[in-house]
Amino acid sequence: MSDDIPWSQMPQDIRLQHLGKLFVERDIETQIASMLDRMRQSRRIYDEPRNAVITGETGVGKSKIFARYLAANPTRRDDDGNIVRPVILVDIRHSSSPRAVAQSILKGLGITKGLQAANVTDLARQAKYNLVRQRVELVMLDEFHNTLTDAGNIREETRSNRIAEWVKDLCKTKDRTPEWPDGTQDENIPFAMIGTRKVLNIVNANQNPELASLTPFNISIPRYRFEGQEGIKEFEAFLQKLDNELPFDDFSGLAKGGLAEKIHIATYGLLRQIHHLITYAAELAIVEGDAGIREHHLHRSIEDQRNLLQSNLLVDEDEKGRVVVNPFPAPILSSAKGPARKKSGWKAE
Repeated sequence: MSDDIPWSQMPQDIRLQHLGKLFVERDIETQIASMLDRMRQSRRIYDEPRNAVITGETGVGKSKIFARYLAANPTRRDDDGNIVRPVILVDIRHSSSPRAVAQSILKGLGITKGLQAANVTDLARQAKYNLVRQRVELVMLDEFHNTLTDAGNIREETRSNRIAEWVKDLCKTKDRTPEWPDGTQDENIPFAMIGTRKVLNIVNANQNPELASLTPFNISIPRYRFEGQEGIKEFEAFLQKLDNELPFDDFSGLAKGGLAEKIHIATYGLLRQIHHLITYAAELAIVEGDAGIREHHLHRSIEDQRNLLQSNLLVDEDEKGRVVVNPFPAPILSSAKGPARKKSGWKAE
């Protein structure tokens, strides 16, 4: 753990590199990983796959959660040299149609030839064949709300129906033979559809009842709130864990002395914004030779990154009117009071 390392004695470049590897485990990530594990197990228990929808506003850390899950379940080769790909993560950022999604899935499976010429039916058939052949147990579709964005004049409800029908067919369609009249369980391939709240329209029981019946799991990843005793306590606990992971011998006191509230004001409790704010402030503190992050580092972190922070807030079309606020005072004098020392052996739960 970071608190066991004498950071003040480490080279500056090592400390700066550590900032790019910061990780604080969250309960919501553990919950999602457990759900994904159950989805993979259930495909061999039930006749049909069990899908999931995971939603959250832009900046709450959705993509990072699924990237880590993918890394924990890497592609390998079996004893015969065949590719075994238990989990696939597909970015739907630029794939707004079933055809484009199928192409993205095939590329994720290492299939690149003939994708442009094929129609959506052939692409879906290729995707299903290769998903089964590579023994895929779970397909994670990130930024899935983009399937409701179309350059044409197609109504959103029509687009929703179209993509829902396509997902339903791809996850449950089976190759029925005299030997296997009901298909095989290997052909049950659950989908995790990840994105903003718009994704819920795709599994709306009133609009798309068949896909809704195949999608029992629904998890929302919230941003941190600084309201109510529990909300404040949760945010401060997260900041304490983050503080412990920073490459300093001393705690910066991120969760104390009113600093937590200021950090929340500056970031809206969004993980991406917190990451940008704290890592750059830590970088400034390291370069300047300070023992930890101080408010003037946070002030400059916002001012130096204002355009980036503001652009992040504008990405989420569901949240309007957010602007970057800098609640930290400009530097005057360094604090004379020494920071609290980290205790060896303290671990983030």
